[in-house]
Amino acid sequence: MTDTSSRQDRAGPGMPVSVRVATGLLGVLAALLLLSAALTWFGREGVVDRFVLAQPELTREEVTRFVVGGLLRDLVIGVVGATAALWLARRRAWARWTGVAVAAFLGLLTFMSAIGAGGTSALSLLLLVLCVAAVTSLLAKTTAAWAPMRGRG
Repeated sequence: MTDTSSRQDRAGPGMPVSVRVATGLLGVLAALLLLSAALTWFGREGVVDRFVLAQPELTREEVTRFVVGGLLRDLVIGVVGATAALWLARRRAWARWTGVAVAAFLGLLTFMSAIGAGGTSALSLLLLVLCVAAVTSLLAKTTAAWAPMRGRG
């Protein structure tokens, strides 16, 4: 690979706005998820204690499994979202579709949680808006043209 083609693989001034928005939103979503996972990990005993007080019919072990499962889910989705953002900037089509899957899954999960809880918080609403904006940017024609399916996939 020549120096010129290596420069073209990196994000540059020719990157469309929709790609910049998509990579930025995926990065923000990933950062929020990774921060949530880290905070949950370091404060998991307190989270478990509050859960057990709110749901006394559940055992501490069940609640711990639930909390750690949610933490791992956030960690995996955050890492995959960050990876998609980084590789989308390098014009990889698979990163575009991975980003769509991450944002759509996270948006659907957030929406279903809000319905299940009977309401939403400001953070959940923000997360939902970010997910919709990310999917919209990733599905834009200019993003599709930036990360074509042939040759780079």
